[in-house]
Amino acid sequence: MEALIVFLIVIIILGALLGGKSFGSTVRIGCGFFILLVVIAIGVIFYLRSESKTVPNNNDAVSSSVVSAYFIVKQDCQTYTKPNIKSDSSEHLEIGKEFSVENTNKFNYFYEVTDENAEKSYVRKECLIKK
Repeated sequence: MEALIVFLIVIIILGALLGGKSFGSTVRIGCGFFILLVVIAIGVIFYLRSESKTVPNNNDAVSSSVVSAYFIVKQDCQTYTKPNIKSDSSEHLEIGKEFSVENTNKFNYFYEVTDENAEKSYVRKECLIKK
């Protein structure tokens, strides 16, 4: 009961601050503003919840076991700076080039390869075949 009285007082104060001219309009404006705040809070909660689903949380990592293998480029493709198709492409690979991949199960869709300059780059798995 006390919480209801405190809630009504907060509604009246909000309505008065927002320009209510009579008691009825003060309560109506206060309730409308409170409902607006609740709707905005619910919207923010759903927005943050949907953002947390789209943020990658490194689920691309499959296994920590190290399996080394040799691969040959089977089609023209690009290397990337990160294991993500949206990252910058660093180099164009020609058919027949050979790579040694240390951990073939590290990512779902990419192999981590090291070029002649000892720089790591990432190649889509569909571009390489096992030697």
